[in-house]
Amino acid sequence: MIIRVATHQDIREMVEVWGEAIGSTNTEANREVFLIFLELGKCLIAEERGRVIATCCYIPYRDVSWVGNVGVRPEYQHKRIGKRIMTELLSEIKTRSVRLDSTNPGIMLYRGLGFEEEYKTVVYDISGVKDGRKANVTDRLDKWMLHLDGEAFGDDRSKLLSRISGKVVYNEGGFGVIYRNFIGPLIAVDKRNAEELIKYSVSSLGVKMIITIEDKEEFIESLGGRKVYECTRMRRGGIVKEDRGLIYGIFRHAFG
Repeated sequence: MIIRVATHQDIREMVEVWGEAIGSTNTEANREVFLIFLELGKCLIAEERGRVIATCCYIPYRDVSWVGNVGVRPEYQHKRIGKRIMTELLSEIKTRSVRLDSTNPGIMLYRGLGFEEEYKTVVYDISGVKDGRKANVTDRLDKWMLHLDGEAFGDDRSKLLSRISGKVVYNEGGFGVIYRNFIGPLIAVDKRNAEELIKYSVSSLGVKMIITIEDKEEFIESLGGRKVYECTRMRRGGIVKEDRGLIYGIFRHAFG
């Protein structure tokens, strides 16, 4: 087995590996995620006899690097391949902190690599939310939105968010990015503004899903959200000075 840096020529097999690893058939969306990683960060792949069998990627922000799309083909799992490729990836990361969102089966792997649990990130189906309200829509993120996201996330990830093509819904107290039927990040100063943005996005813009944090589960359920599954946010290195009070929806598990 060899581990090497991935290129655009590897994307087809990387998408295949990721789809097999997590049981996803959404090839187009998975391809786009890998393209973002290759554009803004780096991916490593493990090969066995010329066949890609594992992937892992990261994007470096300013102080935090975000790891995502760590996957191993099912027939190669439980052979320490995930640990080997992650160890190689972590040796390349220079930021003060490294974070990721782990599925339940991955938690032990990441603990063994020095990560610790922080909190749950939870996927909700919000397609049943009723009583749409009015909000504003634009196709670009303004500076105040990127600044508010930086306060919430604890780092500047404007290079990522500016790369995403999607509608932006906003009001006087927050904003949300609408991308592939998800709303997120959803950053707001209080529940009233978050509720307004969610209800408008569902009723008028076709939003169906949100990934929230454990602090906001009761709030999302009070609006009619239905829990689908959860991951665990984990960190290696210094504590990130995020403001969880502002976070009502994260962007994606792959990117934070």
